[in-house]
Amino acid sequence: MILPSAGQEIIRGPAGAPAVLFLHGFMGEGADWMEVVDELCEGFRCICPDLPGHGRNCSHSGTPFTIEHAAVGLLRRLDALGVDTCGIAGYSMGGRLALYLALQHPARFTRVVLESASPGIRNEEERRQREQHDRDLANRLESLSPEAFSEFVKEWYDQPMFASLARDPGRREQLVTRRLHNDPAGLAASLRGMGVGSQISLWEKLGGYSTPTVLLVGELDHKFRQIAEDMSEACPSMAVQCMGGCGHNVHFENPSGYTMALKRFFGVTA
Repeated sequence: MILPSAGQEIIRGPAGAPAVLFLHGFMGEGADWMEVVDELCEGFRCICPDLPGHGRNCSHSGTPFTIEHAAVGLLRRLDALGVDTCGIAGYSMGGRLALYLALQHPARFTRVVLESASPGIRNEEERRQREQHDRDLANRLESLSPEAFSEFVKEWYDQPMFASLARDPGRREQLVTRRLHNDPAGLAASLRGMGVGSQISLWEKLGGYSTPTVLLVGELDHKFRQIAEDMSEACPSMAVQCMGGCGHNVHFENPSGYTMALKRFFGVTA
């Protein structure tokens, strides 16, 4: 079991304050949340781990990097930190993991923010096709030279859902450079085990879900706006909040707006 240790996470805020667990997306790391955490940590204990296969948590010895294994590891780490209940905010892959945690352990997670996230793929054939796509991408990652990995990262952020990042080329380049700190083998293991193709659909469980949840999406991310609307229709406790001018990575494109949304949702007025 790969657990985030004290060297594989960032913790900010008073030990006795209400806790919020932040879960990053694919190719990300706990440090991705620092612009948000710096504005939130006076009133909250913010816990930002590097998820399996990412950042400083990339080594493994055959243990599968699955949603289920990652969830167990995070729960054990929260236990070690003395956190019985907390809020949770997850982005993309981290949002899928956050939803899984909230569904499996509703008494433990009091409020949930899902940013550009989904409950998985409902259609079984589409899911199998995506799983094969993720495996092919993982195989490619493992074969890359450092130069080719740099090209892979640039290609990743050339996808249409990240098109809005191009409005600030310098900031986009900063994000690409940060992603080069990853180990391609760790990312490949994450894709195989935690990719959306390998995840069992959670759509069927939304009808019985009652934890207060905000579905944060970017105005320009049409695919995930529709997913969020469908989730909200399936589950009355989920409310959609659309952030103007943003694409897929809302907390990076508009950290102040994202932080204000969290403060309102978690009951902070300042």
